[in-house]
Amino acid sequence: MRQPLRPRGERLLNWPLLARAYLFLGTLEALAGMAAFFFVLHGGGWQYGDMPGARDSLYLQATTACLAAIVTLQMVNVLLCRHPTSSAFSRGHRLNRMIVCGIAFELVLLLLIVYTPWGNTLFGTAPLAWAAWVYILPFAPGFLLLEEARKAVVRWRIASGR
Repeated sequence: MRQPLRPRGERLLNWPLLARAYLFLGTLEALAGMAAFFFVLHGGGWQYGDMPGARDSLYLQATTACLAAIVTLQMVNVLLCRHPTSSAFSRGHRLNRMIVCGIAFELVLLLLIVYTPWGNTLFGTAPLAWAAWVYILPFAPGFLLLEEARKAVVRWRIASGR
């Protein structure tokens, strides 16, 4: 609200926004999701070339780990996307109460989907072992650091006129 309106001719969706959202952040989220998927499969004794059934417990755990990784990174993403170039840390320590409530709701919903029988049935998920969370959670600070580095490069390019 403190910034001037965008020019009338400027599109709401533009190439820099799409590249950041889909090519950079989306790719990182997809890599984290697939890494979590294969981590759970390999931890359960899966061998490359074996195709577990869609109702196989190991497969359900792997897809749940993929979902958990993506949702976890989306919780970080909401904080990172408050501004396209300013650091998430420069926005102040005070967070928007609605964002905090949304993140808390998302976390509770994820835990209900993963750890309740009705969530497992409704969403085709299976409970995750702690090892999966220990594997997934470090992706969040990594995601944060990579996006902060991208923003720093953009700020440097703007400051140097490149």
